[in-house]
Amino acid sequence: MAISQLEQAMATLRLGLAEMRNKEDQLDELISQFQTQLRRLPRQVVYGQASLDLSLSAMGEIEERLEDAVANRRRLLVMKGTATQELEALQLLKRVDEARSKLASLKQNRAAPSDDIQAEIRQLEDFIATNSRQAEQAITERFRERTNGDRAAS
Repeated sequence: MAISQLEQAMATLRLGLAEMRNKEDQLDELISQFQTQLRRLPRQVVYGQASLDLSLSAMGEIEERLEDAVANRRRLLVMKGTATQELEALQLLKRVDEARSKLASLKQNRAAPSDDIQAEIRQLEDFIATNSRQAEQAITERFRERTNGDRAAS
């Protein structure tokens, strides 16, 4: 069974999104851990379990790590959003392609089409027209973003 380029691209995006969700979970846990450490450190100073200078230094390091983790999470969410939009556009393309195939099959086998088949043909034609435009706009917009981004980076 040959996998189409479309299905392969969708599978690649799904794997990438799974990896991104895993990384997001890791970053959420790390952020939570740093926030907990920042809440606990002042108590250690107050109760004499750690020196003031050592605690201030530790808090500074934890804050830096927290800021880095938050920034990484923000960047990851940008990438995840882009991947999600790409996958949605490809899924829409696949549904349009499937509708076109079904429409071609219905039109090919219409010796004496019933009212139900005629209605289904009209629904498929409407679906294809509407969603083809949406898919085209999504793909064109992504292409413009990529090419304009390349020019801006130059």
